[in-house]
Amino acid sequence: MMQDVEKEFVDRPDQFEKLLSDAEKPLYDGCPNNYTKLSALVRLYNLKAANGWSDKSFSDLLVAISDMLPQLNELHTSMYQVKKTMSSLGMRYEKIHACRNDCVLYRKEYKDLECCPVCGVSRWKLEKNKDMNKKAVPAKVIWYIPPIPRFRRLFCNNAHAKNLTWHATERIKDGMLRHPADAPQWKTIDILYPEFVTESRNLRLGLAADGMNPHSNQSTSYSTWPVILVNYNLPPHLYMKRKFVMLTMLISGPKQPGNDIAVFLAPLIEDLKLLWEEGVECFDGYRNETFKLRATLLWTINDFPAYGNLSGYSVKGYKACPICGNDTCSERLKHGKKICFMGHRRFLPQAHQFRKQKKNFNGQPEHEKVLQLLIGVQILQSVSDLHVEFGKGKKNLSVDGAWKKKSIFFDLPYWKDLYVRHNLDVMHIEKNVCESLIGTLLNIPGKTKDGEKTRLDMAEMGIRESLKPITESGRRTFLPPACYVLSRSEKRQFC
Repeated sequence: MMQDVEKEFVDRPDQFEKLLSDAEKPLYDGCPNNYTKLSALVRLYNLKAANGWSDKSFSDLLVAISDMLPQLNELHTSMYQVKKTMSSLGMRYEKIHACRNDCVLYRKEYKDLECCPVCGVSRWKLEKNKDMNKKAVPAKVIWYIPPIPRFRRLFCNNAHAKNLTWHATERIKDGMLRHPADAPQWKTIDILYPEFVTESRNLRLGLAADGMNPHSNQSTSYSTWPVILVNYNLPPHLYMKRKFVMLTMLISGPKQPGNDIAVFLAPLIEDLKLLWEEGVECFDGYRNETFKLRATLLWTINDFPAYGNLSGYSVKGYKACPICGNDTCSERLKHGKKICFMGHRRFLPQAHQFRKQKKNFNGQPEHEKVLQLLIGVQILQSVSDLHVEFGKGKKNLSVDGAWKKKSIFFDLPYWKDLYVRHNLDVMHIEKNVCESLIGTLLNIPGKTKDGEKTRLDMAEMGIRESLKPITESGRRTFLPPACYVLSRSEKRQFC
């Protein structure tokens, strides 16, 4: 463990000497199992993190264990003491102040400003009867955990350094899709940037971002956004493990960043750009040598609303499909007051039987051809002239069309060459589709998609007129049973 962190203490020799002393000092005289002061703390702290113990319960446990051990033992008896020791082993993080309206981050040229240079709002929380002697509290803060030191820490470990080249040394290459290394995206990087491929230790990463409520209270509208990196160099059974998934950023609420997420991602994009263009010196503990580490971001993974925030495409309205773009086939339902998308048959083969059917779809045959997908270079050309002013309440009148901004990921030189840049989270799609299907099949009130307004819109479009609602005696409305709705006996068998 000490070998893994020794290179990070070059400028702090005194702190390293203290850690080294704790790593060699036995927990108490005659301690079995070779437990030292530091190894015992690390073991207990791992148990605390794995089981979600509170700081108070952990402090109480330390006191109890210390009382059970022989006198003059070296075990800390409070969480405060443990944190002071463990912080030396941990990775550094940066607290970056942000404008409360998400206009800018107070870094670089804005580091010493007291007010936002865009909206003029104060950097600090304004409180009544504020004591001028107290330290000012920032209105909004993000926590940024740089990934580069953690990449270096991974390669310092012998076992991890070996696993980080698994994709090149141990992966089965038989044309089957088992790992991201078997995907066309990975091979696109191999073909376009052969100098990147020559070093098998260069990293391929994925980025995931979504909102969460940290208070576990659904009645509280508070949104915090974690930004996570996944390392695809590792084997399939490892790269989604908790210890290898890297939290790089935590964007505080209470409101979600929305379209302004590009403001907060700037530090991470700068590090990713450095890893691609210049690389960083890194020590390989498995091969016992130093090399130049580079990295590339393969794609992002998120739900559909976050897809719009990261890609810069508007996923609402009549042109909500990022694949079809301006050619999206959409229609507003008269009774349901929603927008539906009925042009999905255009992606079928030209001779497919569904293209000729009318009654089962929108009452019209489908003659449209499959759309030519836009590549990254074409998208970059279409958004390169967009000038967007970030911040809550800003209306960018110059933005017209489906694209609302240029994605910050285009600052990465290779982003325009990628085959797929943004992926949708399968979990959300499966959950939403499954809930809708089951709610409709079982005819669950409030969950079914087959209601009176739906039947009226179908009749309006000339689809399955036999299912049109029937009004009896001018009061009660009866919905004829559809073939896909389960009977009572079928529901019992299903459940």
